[in-house]
Amino acid sequence: MGWAWLILVLATYPWLLGADLASDTLASSSLVFFVTGTCLIAPCRRLRRWQAVLFAASLGFLFEARRPIPDGIVAFALVAVAIFLSSNRQHLRTTPGMLRAAAAINIIACLVWFVSAAYAAPVAGADLAWQLILQLIVAGVVGTIGLIPIALTQNAAMDRFGVPPAPETP
Repeated sequence: MGWAWLILVLATYPWLLGADLASDTLASSSLVFFVTGTCLIAPCRRLRRWQAVLFAASLGFLFEARRPIPDGIVAFALVAVAIFLSSNRQHLRTTPGMLRAAAAINIIACLVWFVSAAYAAPVAGADLAWQLILQLIVAGVVGTIGLIPIALTQNAAMDRFGVPPAPETP
């Protein structure tokens, strides 16, 4: 199914919207519930590489749409991660592997976002280091906790539309 990535974007969007709304409620603390990296795990297990790349780019641009950061920074980072994961599916075969990947990818994508946001809107250096550490910890925890419900939603959508598991070779 060639349009599976687009259907999956639509199935994933409520999770992204919920994370944005939760981040808006905590705007005074400057914390962001970053789940965009976690949303890549299930699609990279089942979709073909080109579909996973389109899905990752869509997620990146959806995240960037509401933030004052340079265009394409997060999207290209997520595309690189999607290429890596779809080429190395053995990292995603077990639940502990998926949890590690979710935390790592979420932290990496959050770091890319944070650095690009700091570049776009410079702030004091002392506050920046503390906020970076705190944001990366929150991204790792939210990525790990959010994997199971997000992946279940995405897998249900892919099952519903008959997306077969991708072959082990890219």
